[in-house]
Amino acid sequence: MDGKRLAFPRNRRLVLDICHASRSVPAFPVERYLQIQEVQKARDETKTRISWVAIFLRAYGIVCKNIPELRHVFVTYPWNYLYQHPNTVASVSMHRDDANGGKRLIWARIPFPEAISLLEIQSRLDHAAHGPLNEVFRDGLRLERLPTVLRRFSWWLAMRWHGRQRAKKIGTFSVSTLAGENALNRGHPLVVSSSLTYSRCNADGLCLVTLLADHRVLDGVLAARALQLLEETLNGPVLEELLGLSNSSLGRAA
Repeated sequence: MDGKRLAFPRNRRLVLDICHASRSVPAFPVERYLQIQEVQKARDETKTRISWVAIFLRAYGIVCKNIPELRHVFVTYPWNYLYQHPNTVASVSMHRDDANGGKRLIWARIPFPEAISLLEIQSRLDHAAHGPLNEVFRDGLRLERLPTVLRRFSWWLAMRWHGRQRAKKIGTFSVSTLAGENALNRGHPLVVSSSLTYSRCNADGLCLVTLLADHRVLDGVLAARALQLLEETLNGPVLEELLGLSNSSLGRAA
């Protein structure tokens, strides 16, 4: 039996663009098992739902605040230089329904995760996951309507020319995870300076975290240091915030 030719779906155009843009980024992975059993326990005891995505966004935002190189963007025109953004902007890949009832990827931007609470981060994630698509992904929908040549030119400008706009519109780091599906996507395309993915925690509280890094911006030692500081941050200020949420929930119940 013969197959059939299908039109390439418009809602996959940005995926195609990201794959194309990521070819210019020399990415390498660094991995570390993080011991976060106490964080897992505090999260389970918190009555208010806090996703692992929110927890990692908060923690890695703090890490990026303390390691300025994680807020660097490599720019090639008019000559090679590094642009340092004053704050972090997280890009979170999400799988959700589109306006026609199909499935698609969107990328939610969360600015300043280092400076806002877990509750606020979770609220923004929930809005991105369930809010009107033309509101939460307006820029992406506008871009994917353009012809290929205009989309690719926009990506070229963002990736090679405008450091500030790249950090603001695309992000300074990203989080892409399939932990909810009990899977690990270690090799996803990289269009920011660093990207996190992580596995489910095992019974001993160990979580495998992969940091993809742009080698033009980071070396392996600094990427490894970032993962070490991530573990310390999760078990420090983020754990304290979760415990505070848990205690406040118990207080209301009493």
